[in-house]
Amino acid sequence: MAQIDDLLDALAVKASPHALTALDGVVMQGLAERRDRLQARRGMMMAVGIAALAGMAGSVAPSAPAQAEPLFGVPSGAPSHLLVD
Repeated sequence: MAQIDDLLDALAVKASPHALTALDGVVMQGLAERRDRLQARRGMMMAVGIAALAGMAGSVAPSAPAQAEPLFGVPSGAPSHLLVD
């Protein structure tokens, strides 16, 4: 057990390698990117949910009855149309 303590004391005195100190930044950057992706996914799912609810509400809600009119016909407020009716 004393050998392990001596080895751990020797490791504590040594300076850590440069690659190991640079690892913190890489890990934190990876975590930030993952958080951003998760946040974007949540926003997209919220938008899809709102669109689905709006679509369902729009299909269930009663609407005004449709009336077919000719696209280039005589407008209903034109004098010639009023005289015919």
